[in-house]
Amino acid sequence: MVKYEVFTTITGLLIVFILIILTRRAKLHTSHLFWWLGVIIGISILSIYPKLVDKIGLILGIGYPPIIICILGLGAILVKVLTMDMYITQNEIRYKQLAQKLAILEKEMQEMQKMQEIKIDD
Repeated sequence: MVKYEVFTTITGLLIVFILIILTRRAKLHTSHLFWWLGVIIGISILSIYPKLVDKIGLILGIGYPPIIICILGLGAILVKVLTMDMYITQNEIRYKQLAQKLAILEKEMQEMQKMQEIKIDD
């Protein structure tokens, strides 16, 4: 193995180890773990078989094949940001609905307490 292949393999294994620890400590949800493992597997494949990028570039007619890695990385980042935005939007909607339900329940509870106070006074 060439030095950069060893480095990328060790780095990938270290990141997998960190991801497993974060998942076990409930700092990272399992669905996010699978996404990151997919990224690590992709990086590992490209680091172990660097000529694969050249072959893909030749098939696609790309003059500078290493740009494929940049394009794939940028695409992965865009997909991740989009999914995070969707998740945040869903949570914001849930938070608003929960706040509204809580306000309704508090109002009903206050009304019930007033009715009980009136009954006790009678």
